[in-house]
Amino acid sequence: MSNIYLAEIKREFKSALDNHGHPFNYFVCSSIEGSTPKQRTVVLRGFKSEYKPIFYTDKRSAKVEQLRNNSAISALFYHPDKKLQLVFTGNAKIITDTKALHNVWTSLSDNAKKDYTTQKAPGSSKEPNEIVDYLSNRNFFCQIEIETERIEYLKLEKPQHQRILFTKQDWWEEQFLIP
Repeated sequence: MSNIYLAEIKREFKSALDNHGHPFNYFVCSSIEGSTPKQRTVVLRGFKSEYKPIFYTDKRSAKVEQLRNNSAISALFYHPDKKLQLVFTGNAKIITDTKALHNVWTSLSDNAKKDYTTQKAPGSSKEPNEIVDYLSNRNFFCQIEIETERIEYLKLEKPQHQRILFTKQDWWEEQFLIP
């Protein structure tokens, strides 16, 4: 029976990648710095088989350092119209394959590339009217893949909410939970 839920998850992510207005295009990604949770909104850039969301970032960002120190990661997706919440938990894989990164980089628009070519690192201080400088000969592009170990599915519906925990084994083991 749970295959319908896993199939629904895949359909939603396919829809998100095909439709820029889909709510899953932006999601909350959490990492840990020391003992403090850190959260930020990131953009969904891909979704590999075995439920692996992908996002891009600047490799100088605090989140990359946090994930290098502790690869534990959580991603929260919410679809308000369908009242569907998905929480992916696992480990971040920072992609280091230069050829793969180059292939993705060359597919980006010039405007998208600007996010990864600022002279100063993300989070650096600046004066209120200071113009952000961009480098033309260097980039700090980074791709992160979430190696999902658990998916928590919550659908708020009548007459009863559905909550299911999927845990990655040789297959996706399911456990229905009280909502």
